[in-house]
Amino acid sequence: MNIFEEMVKANKSFKAYAVVTVVNSNGIGTADSGKKMIMYADGMIVGTIGGGQFEFECMKIVRGMIAKGKTTEMINFSGVDLLVEVYDAGNTLVVVGGGHVGNCLLKTAKLLPFATILIDDRDEGLITESRELADHYIKCTNYEEAILSSEIPEGAYYFCAAWNHDFDAQGLKGALQKNPKYVGMVGSREKKDVLFAMLREQGVSEEQLDSIYTPVGLDIADGSPAEIAFAIMAEILMIKNNGTGENCKGIKTKFLSSNCDSMVEPVEEA
Repeated sequence: MNIFEEMVKANKSFKAYAVVTVVNSNGIGTADSGKKMIMYADGMIVGTIGGGQFEFECMKIVRGMIAKGKTTEMINFSGVDLLVEVYDAGNTLVVVGGGHVGNCLLKTAKLLPFATILIDDRDEGLITESRELADHYIKCTNYEEAILSSEIPEGAYYFCAAWNHDFDAQGLKGALQKNPKYVGMVGSREKKDVLFAMLREQGVSEEQLDSIYTPVGLDIADGSPAEIAFAIMAEILMIKNNGTGENCKGIKTKFLSSNCDSMVEPVEEA
């Protein structure tokens, strides 16, 4: 087994996993130093660190570590030293439609720690640059089905900008069923009204509709695709980091602002 090839495969699957390496077996059993195993959050393993009851009991510990999120720790189990490296699914941005704004959003996401997925139904020659920008590309015939049948993790961020209103509706409906952190759609208030009426008829609840960000993005763009993309990503970061959207200059607190890159000066007590 090539552990690095398996790690690449794991990263492309957008699944949380851990790499477990035997650092020092201390001469115990079949857990030879250097043995490696990849374990996924669902318990599936590739490779081995020795097998048997020892490995089975280790899996229970590692599965708990995966559930807690990204970490690198040395543990000792039954006298064997193990290095456990946990990789979480990370932040996943799903772009429904690789047109002008979708293309610029994929470029913007390259500057940030987001894994990107592009979903599009068009001829691949029309979206060549967008396909190359995305970490993963899904060619579809129905956007809802593509989202639901893929391995996109829960808690992803979705942006819908398909070339057809019906396709945007499919993308929104699919995204809302994946426990998203954010769903945004480009378009006017008139487009919103039309699509929301369509989705209501298909059984989408008012609560789900209220969770959609549309018109999309913070009010900072000039209307060009590039600036709209930055406004969308700013909104996504605000949601991701529980930000306020305010200027850091105007935030008055005695503590560090987690969303600003500098310390905010203490405020004089009245």
